[in-house]
Amino acid sequence: MYLIRFALLPVLGLIYLSGFLVGGHWLSASLIIVVILATLVEESVPDDRSSPEGVPERIAFVLPMLHLPVLATATGLAAYYLSDWRFLGETINAARARTDAVQMFGMVFSLGFYYGVAGINIGHELIHRRDRASILTGRWLLSFALDPGFVVEHIHNHHRHVGTPADPATAPRGMGFWRFLWRMLTVGNLSAWTIETKLLARKGKPALDPSNRVLTGLAMSAVWLGLFAAAAGWRGIAIYLGAALVGKTYLEVINYIEHYGIVRVPGTTVEPRHSWNSNRRISSWILFNLPRHSHHHIAPLQPYWGLKPLPDAPCLPHGYFVMSLCAFVPPLFRRVMARPLDGWDRDHASANERALVAPAA
Repeated sequence: MYLIRFALLPVLGLIYLSGFLVGGHWLSASLIIVVILATLVEESVPDDRSSPEGVPERIAFVLPMLHLPVLATATGLAAYYLSDWRFLGETINAARARTDAVQMFGMVFSLGFYYGVAGINIGHELIHRRDRASILTGRWLLSFALDPGFVVEHIHNHHRHVGTPADPATAPRGMGFWRFLWRMLTVGNLSAWTIETKLLARKGKPALDPSNRVLTGLAMSAVWLGLFAAAAGWRGIAIYLGAALVGKTYLEVINYIEHYGIVRVPGTTVEPRHSWNSNRRISSWILFNLPRHSHHHIAPLQPYWGLKPLPDAPCLPHGYFVMSLCAFVPPLFRRVMARPLDGWDRDHASANERALVAPAA
């Protein structure tokens, strides 16, 4: 029964797919449902602090991997909607015909949202596993949002250097989200390339070796880019890049809220206090327990169904979606986070960590 909660995202994905059979505003219906659930509902119900035992692990193992065919189908249908193709039958052709430009925008924005939530988020879960099938599936999920460097930067740098200046995914106090996003699009990707080329050099391989994960990740993304190009030429390319940017933006706003303002002395052990945690229900259910981020950082190989709420971890004041909306308005976000940061300094930081944050205070 515990796993039923994690069926929420696949169900929302299926609702999105069904919208292609109807067209119009139905193409945005699942995103509207997410917004309602993750704001009005989530902020009104108690937190989820359950840690059940006896989860059917085979089902739990496969469940995230089901998002790849859903996202691939959604991507194909979105490209079809932008094209002049007519091979899918009159039902979809008629639905496409009654979808105007504004509704088409809703379709593309919803696709980008799923690239972030079901692509990068689930891809993140899968690249932490040890088996090749999961890692490959995770990389394909990451490819939708044109983020080939994430698998390298996240595994080899973020988890090692979280909370320190060496981690570009940890936003220092006072840095607004839009500046942070630009940093991740530039410094984050450059870091991934540098790390991967160094790893290849240790094996005696050149930077342009076919096993370079940044390059193979770009090749994966080129499949989706090529599909949109075939469907609608340069217009299709621009639309795909826009959807990918929406997905990447959602990833980075999550990165931003998970680590904003927290510091760690380089070389010290990563502890639960070095990430912002959240036990809000809808965020946890849709994002496969990603908000239990403090446990994830002390046990990166722990699968989503084994992540625990950790009562002593510092918590965000709201759920992920509300915090994300606040982050888009930097002055509002700083105001919302002022009290939690004061609490972190007082109740969680070591003496050396308080010394690190003193200049920013």
